[in-house]
Amino acid sequence: MSAKGKRRNLSIFRLVNNWLHLWLGLISGIIVFIVCLTACLWVFNYEIIDLMIPKKERQYMLASSESLISPSKILAIADSLYPDDFVRNITYTRDYPVSFTVRVKSTDTTKSAEPEVNLLHPYTGEHLGLQQEDNSDEAKLREKLNSFFAWSLSGHRFLWLPRDIGRPIVNYATLIFCITLITGLIWWYPKKWTKSTRAKSFKIKWKAGWKRINIDLHNVVGFYSFLLVLLLAVTGMYYGITWVNRALYWSTNWGQSLAERTSVSSDTTKITDVSQFPQAFDKEIQTILTQYKDPHYLTITYPDTVRKEATISVYIRNDMDRQFNNRYYSFDQYTGGFLPNSISLFNKDYYELSAGEKFRRLNYDIHVGSIWGFPTKVLAFFLTFIAGSLPVTGFIIWYNRKWGKKKKRKPTVRFRPKSTNI
Repeated sequence: MSAKGKRRNLSIFRLVNNWLHLWLGLISGIIVFIVCLTACLWVFNYEIIDLMIPKKERQYMLASSESLISPSKILAIADSLYPDDFVRNITYTRDYPVSFTVRVKSTDTTKSAEPEVNLLHPYTGEHLGLQQEDNSDEAKLREKLNSFFAWSLSGHRFLWLPRDIGRPIVNYATLIFCITLITGLIWWYPKKWTKSTRAKSFKIKWKAGWKRINIDLHNVVGFYSFLLVLLLAVTGMYYGITWVNRALYWSTNWGQSLAERTSVSSDTTKITDVSQFPQAFDKEIQTILTQYKDPHYLTITYPDTVRKEATISVYIRNDMDRQFNNRYYSFDQYTGGFLPNSISLFNKDYYELSAGEKFRRLNYDIHVGSIWGFPTKVLAFFLTFIAGSLPVTGFIIWYNRKWGKKKKRKPTVRFRPKSTNI
C-alpha cells in the first residue's frame, strides 16, 4: 500500500498526532541534538578530572571536628592580622587548609576593598600565608579541563547565548521534545498487534538495509528508552519553567502546592549581649561537622556589619557530585542560635522532607545521573546519547521518504533492425 493510501486509513487523531510529531521534531531537533551532545560531554566531568589529575595523600579530615580549629579562634586570628577589617567568610575544605576571607581597604580611595584569602592549619591554627595563584602544570591542566566542561555546560544550558536568551530557548525546546516523545509513542503503537507488527515494534532488523535499520533505531530504541528519557527531560525543565516546577511538586506531594519561602532575621535586641555568641556558635558548627561522615566543604558566610538584621549562613556540601544531602543553615549573628527557615530548598535534612520535597532535592541528581553514583551516570550518558540521536534518525527517515526514493527508470527500448531477408 502506498504512503497516501496508508494516510487515508488513519483517523483524524492519528493524522494530527503524526503531523505534530514530524514538525515539532523538525523545529526542536537541532537544539535537542546540541543539548544532548553537550550533556554527554559534561556528564563524567568529575571522573575525568580525577583520572587526569592524580589524588594527593590525605592530610586532614573534616570529620575530626574535635581537632578542627573553631570559628571563634579563626576570628581571633583574623582580628590580630586585620584589626580594621572583618571576616567575610570561613571555609573548611576536605584535605586542604582552612581559609578565611577579608576585604582589605585600599589606600587608593577610588578603588574598592580587595579580598584576601588567608590559609590556616586546620588543627593548630598556624597562619600559612595568603592563598597564592597556583602555576603548576597540574593546576594548568585542571584549569583547561574546567574550562572545557564549563563550555559544554554553557552549551547545554544556554546554547552559548546570553542566559536570558538561551535559557528559554533550551527550556521550551525541551518541552517540545517531551511532546514529540509522547506523539512518537502514539505513532509507534500499531493499530493491530500481529506477529509482523510485534517484530517491527520490538526488534531491530540488523540484517536489513541501512534505511530499515535507521527506522528501527528511531522506533524501537525510542520506545525502550521512552520513560527514562522523558524523566531526564522533565527534570531538566524543572530549573527553567516555573509551572513545570510547581506541577512536579504538586504531583509528588499529594496535591499540596509549593509554599512561599519565608526569610529569617537576627534578633536586634541582642546586639549588646554577644558574650555567649562564640561558644554557642562553635558548638553549632561542631555539631554540624560531626553529623556528616566526611563532608567536602563547609562555608560560613558572615553578614556585613551594616546589615543589623542579617543572619549568618552556613552551607555544607557532602559530595561534589551529588546535591540531595547538602544543607543550608541560618544562625543569629548575635546569639549564635539556629534559625529554622524556608529560604532554601536545602533548609532541612533529607530524612525530614515530604515526598515532594525529596523529589525536588533529588531532581539534580536524577537529571545528571549521579543519584546512585557511577552506574546511573553511565545509564544517563547512554540515555542522553539516545535522546540526541532521535532527531537525527527522525530527520533521515523524513528525508528518505520525501526525497530519498529513486525514480524508477523507464526500460530502454531496444530497436532491432528490420530483417533484410527476401
